[in-house]
Amino acid sequence: PQSVLTVSPSWTSPGDSVTLTCSVGPPSAGWRFFWYKAVPDLSSYYTYERLAGGTTGTEQDSYILHGQTHTAGYVCRAGRGDPVFYTQYSGVKFVWSGGVNPAASLTVSPHRLQHFSTESLSLICEGNSTKWRVKRVDEDGHISSCYNWGEMNGSTCNTNTRASSGVYWCESETQFSNAANIIIHNPEEAASSSVFLVPLVVGLVSGVLLIILLLLFLRRYRKSEASSLSRSQRTNQSAATDHMINQGETQDGHYASLLHGDSCLYEAIGGSEEPEHGTNDEPEESVYENVRMETAADG
Repeated sequence: PQSVLTVSPSWTSPGDSVTLTCSVGPPSAGWRFFWYKAVPDLSSYYTYERLAGGTTGTEQDSYILHGQTHTAGYVCRAGRGDPVFYTQYSGVKFVWSGGVNPAASLTVSPHRLQHFSTESLSLICEGNSTKWRVKRVDEDGHISSCYNWGEMNGSTCNTNTRASSGVYWCESETQFSNAANIIIHNPEEAASSSVFLVPLVVGLVSGVLLIILLLLFLRRYRKSEASSLSRSQRTNQSAATDHMINQGETQDGHYASLLHGDSCLYEAIGGSEEPEHGTNDEPEESVYENVRMETAADG
């Protein structure tokens, strides 16, 4: 049976906790799990040191590491029965850290993490050692050394335009350096991407400008509409006010006419009224005498 190790998280900051998980394929019961730390061996590959408490293994298929500080590699395997039957070791899984380890550090020249495949990179190892090797794990998880894609000159690996995207780090006899996640671009692919990228950017910018212009037009239209409505309301109010004023003046004229007519009527009626009691009644006597004289003459 084969053991498979996974780590989480794979990139850490100093002091983070890391969980190691070991699985056996095909799955079956009764396994105990054993945990190891990978130590660089410049003459071969790695040696494995059991982690604390790993002598008898654990029933749980996970193991938590507290206070992770630097880049490190780990391995697991499982065993069961008496005598114990072990699975094969898992592949080495790394927990990466970008923090500098004084005992081992990696410097990339040119000092950036994105490069073109036509560039030659220098990967420089520094620290408490005179012997170094530079490693890389590619996007497929394959681990390789500088001599597969460059030339090692002392503590420096020169890629000679044969680098590819992946995580790079230095190893001494006992230490791992900080890791660098380097991305390599193909100039032809970059140019091809820019051919499609430029029209895309132009289209996006044009779309945004069009939306802004439409919003400005809509805002101006609403302001114009509101202004027209306000003027119309003011015009209607003014017309209504003028109408009320004219109506009031007309009513005042009718009222004045009625008052004048009442005065004339009052004068006419007042002139035909009989004198009040106690006034001079001579005109009545004169009339009476005339009537009486006419009667006598007729007799």
